[in-house]
Amino acid sequence: MKQSEFLLQIHKRISIISVGASALRNQGASGIIKIARDYLYQIDINEFVNALETESSYKLFLNVHTKRLISNFPENGKSWGAARKGLNLFFREIVYNKFFSDQYNFPKDLLEFNKKFNFLEVPLDRDVALGIYNETDMILPKWKSIKTLTQDISDLYQGAAHKIAKKEKTAKVNLDLKYWRNN
Repeated sequence: MKQSEFLLQIHKRISIISVGASALRNQGASGIIKIARDYLYQIDINEFVNALETESSYKLFLNVHTKRLISNFPENGKSWGAARKGLNLFFREIVYNKFFSDQYNFPKDLLEFNKKFNFLEVPLDRDVALGIYNETDMILPKWKSIKTLTQDISDLYQGAAHKIAKKEKTAKVNLDLKYWRNN
């Protein structure tokens, strides 16, 4: 198998495993998980890596893909929170993956990794939101659900996550490791 074929298979695998059965359940419509997985598999990893050059280019890239993924969801399942969580889970797994890391020369040292990926968002769900809510000194709205999550509320939680991550000398995407199923 050629390197390019292998990476395509890894891409497909990450598209599937990053959005597991529990990641996007109860979103109001059937088929959301399959739609998300199919969409993630179509994302050009080179475009993702290029978007990582600056925080503003990454934010634009993430916002564009959030809107596109929402547009693929059925009418009764159009959830900004579900789309954003799926994308954040997927992009996290791409930067954590050894083969993509080698292909794109992602930093192997944790401190360098944290610097390079400090603006990647932590995937928000109940566990992560509660962890952030309980640890921050910022005033945040109470967490409701992924289904009702809006960009404005997400931005507040991501801002609080950034402060926590900075204090802990880590990238905020890594806070998922701390909070997931820990509450």
